[in-house]
Amino acid sequence: MKLDEAADPDLTSLSATALDKMVGASDRLDSQIAQHSHVSSSTLAKLGQSRSSSVLRNVVLNPACPKDTLLKLAPKFPNEFFANPAILLQLLEDPDLFLRLPVTAIKSVLKSPDCPQSIIAWAMRSGGSSHALALAGRADSSVAMLRQIASGHHIKAAELATTRLMSMGEPLKEKPL
Repeated sequence: MKLDEAADPDLTSLSATALDKMVGASDRLDSQIAQHSHVSSSTLAKLGQSRSSSVLRNVVLNPACPKDTLLKLAPKFPNEFFANPAILLQLLEDPDLFLRLPVTAIKSVLKSPDCPQSIIAWAMRSGGSSHALALAGRADSSVAMLRQIASGHHIKAAELATTRLMSMGEPLKEKPL
């Protein structure tokens, strides 16, 4: 099948095998294939090797993306990783999935205004000092969250949360001796 670079081919009726054969023709086409509902996980793994950011972003967003490819691309595309509709199912199947993610990926998501509330709650419960620091720096952190971080044992995060509370005019609770 010869592709016209100027026109977007209609991929809607193509099979996974036909889509796989088209991979590598162009970044634009690869990006479309990565979004296709019939693309195979093996084709997505192949597309996960692309040098194109738009192709990689679409690979991470595809629910059929293999877990290994998702984990590999999560640090570069953390928001897309958490926006993948299949991620909740992945977490049900593998509750330790977050623990295998690089801290930088989770911190990027925690800083994002689009971070799911469930991820924020997880980080408040189970996260380390870098997670607490990312949460303390969020523009939309609630006073209750900042108070919890300020009274926690992560020093830098507690200092940032305390500073933010003071700048909001919130009274600081005295700690017992």
